[in-house]
Order: sequence, then structure tokens, then C-alpha cells
Amino acid sequence: MKKTKLTLLFVIIIFCFETIAQDVDYIEFNDRKNILHGIYLGVDAGYGKIDDNIEGVLIGTKLAYVANKKMELGVALRGFASRNAINTTFNIVDELFVVYGGFHVENILFSESKVKVSFPALMGIGYIQGSGALTKNEDMMLVLEPGVNILYNINKFIQLETGIKYRFSSPIDLIPSDVVNNINGISFGIGIKMGVFNLGENRYKKNPPKE
Repeated sequence: MKKTKLTLLFVIIIFCFETIAQDVDYIEFNDRKNILHGIYLGVDAGYGKIDDNIEGVLIGTKLAYVANKKMELGVALRGFASRNAINTTFNIVDELFVVYGGFHVENILFSESKVKVSFPALMGIGYIQGSGALTKNEDMMLVLEPGVNILYNINKFIQLETGIKYRFSSPIDLIPSDVVNNINGISFGIGIKMGVFNLGENRYKKNPPKE
């Protein structure tokens, strides 16, 4: 009899704990503030200038992690190409090619909206090479490129972007030296990001399960 009572009491205690645990789990799961994660691969293209007088085409790619739809951290690589870059009586440069890349960071405003504003920046190193009447036709430089973007979500996996950037660089040393002194310049472009931006989303918060 004593064993029967103890067994019954044990079963009742276990049942009560399971019931309380289920209620607590449901409340915590549906009331918590989820931190969303994402990752994407992006490509972009545009038009830009170097040293305010050399026009060319820009293409780029980046791979980034997205924290809570508010900040991106990753790596980016961009290339600039120009034909007939400089053509004067004294200096003829048929082609100019620049590639630069490094750390990518992007802060995003209005993260819950379909249309967002962001402030990207690229910090890294670059390489320039020219062909034509250049005695020294290549060099390296440090690069900083901040900008402003407008982002538009097509769906959960695709995002479009368009914006304007300005590139700053350390001085470069091509010979003759009056060809180009740096790769400073403005650029305009459009791009697409493809990935997953809402890993960890709490679906039950908006649509609680039916009892």
C-alpha cells in the first residue's frame, strides 16, 4: 500500500513538472526577441571615375554575414577597367585596370521595411596596372570606399541594391607621375544579393500553434 502511494505521488509530480515545463517553453519561445542571421553572395556593376578624369566600368562581388537584418560583415572585391584612359600629346595610356578588395561592413536602417537605406564601406588594398606610354605601369595602394545604398527586398532570398560610393586611396607612383596620382573617384552602381536573410526566425510568434 505504501509503495502504491509513493508510486502514485511520483507519477503526479512528474506530470505536474511536464505540464509546467511545456507552458514555460511555449511562453519563452513565443515571447523571446529572436536574433536573425543571414548569409549571401552579391554581385554588382556600375560606372565610375578615377582621379576625376578617367571613366570606366566597375564590377564587384562580396560574401557577407547579416546580423539581425541590421549589419553586414564580410569580404568584397571590385574591379575597374578603362580603355583609352589618357590620350594627350605627352601621355598615352591605352588601358588602365584596377582591382581592390578587403573587409566589407554595412549598417542598415529600416531593417523591417521592404525598402531600406544602408551605409556600406570597404577597407582594404588595391592594385593598379596600365599599358601604353608608362615606364612604371603598376603599383599598390590602400583603399577606403564608403557609400550610401537603397535596398529592396524582392523576397526572402533575393535583394536588389543601388547606390553611390566614393573611393579614397593612398598615393600611387606610376611613371610618368602626371598620368594618375591616386584612384580617388565616385562611382554609381546596381547589384543583387542572393542568400538567406532570416535564419532563426520565430514563425510561431506571428502564428501561434492551435491548441
